[in-house]
Amino acid sequence: MSKNITQLTEATSFLDTDLFYAGIDPGGSPLDRKVTSLNIQRYLPMGQNAITGLKLSNNGSDANNDIDIAVGRVCAGTGDYNLILTSALTKQLDATWAVGTNQGGLDTGSKANSTWYHVWVIGRVDTHVVDILFSTSATAPTMPTNYTKKRRIGAIRTDAAGAIIPFLQYGDDFIWKSPPFLDVDDSTLSTTKKNYTLSGVPSGLVVNALANVVSSNAATNRVYFSNPNLTDLAPSATATPLSNLTSNTTATLFSQVKMITNTSAQISARASAATTTIRVSVMGWTDPRGKW
Repeated sequence: MSKNITQLTEATSFLDTDLFYAGIDPGGSPLDRKVTSLNIQRYLPMGQNAITGLKLSNNGSDANNDIDIAVGRVCAGTGDYNLILTSALTKQLDATWAVGTNQGGLDTGSKANSTWYHVWVIGRVDTHVVDILFSTSATAPTMPTNYTKKRRIGAIRTDAAGAIIPFLQYGDDFIWKSPPFLDVDDSTLSTTKKNYTLSGVPSGLVVNALANVVSSNAATNRVYFSNPNLTDLAPSATATPLSNLTSNTTATLFSQVKMITNTSAQISARASAATTTIRVSVMGWTDPRGKW
């Protein structure tokens, strides 16, 4: 009986191995033929919105050009493969992509001034190598040869001199260490809805901008900040949508608000009185990182 049980166990193990690889490798391309924990984790469903780790940070040695990426994992955009970064990487924005740490990370061209770069985790299914790529595209980076899986995990920006602007990341939230832009400084807002482009949030996707705002006017005034895609509504003290700011002849009101942008990094505003001054400084943003 003991011998039969042993034979049955070995046969079941063999069949499980074949069935596992038949499921994940329908094309028949050779894998390492071992059911290891890491191999299983690459293919077992993680949840298409799932992401753990992969924190971005400014590199301590070359903060102007390099980004550190922590270990972690994320479901690829196709939903059928988990990209697992088992060792932290440092990638260089000022050099063309090459595999590995302390290597270039840019997909095409050269590092530019005052430019947003989206950070992508990329992977190969033949060798399971996972790496990091920088691209100006929020949707379609130029992928290295044989890399077919990807997921966007954040964005970074260069300043007027080409240096990466310092930031901190907490989960999906990216916060400027020293807010670099007075994104809006307008003294002509009126009762007509107006769109404003924010320099402090990435473009090419919808994000939730966190901003300090101020409003002033010679008369009692209300300002309603919103998404450009929403219905144009007048600010009010009694009716929807109410307002984000209210100022009067003796006070200038300051506040902090969250605003959903459009894919052009824009928000909109409308005042209840003409010749209204508004200023907006972005403190940071919430990045969906492929979840929206």
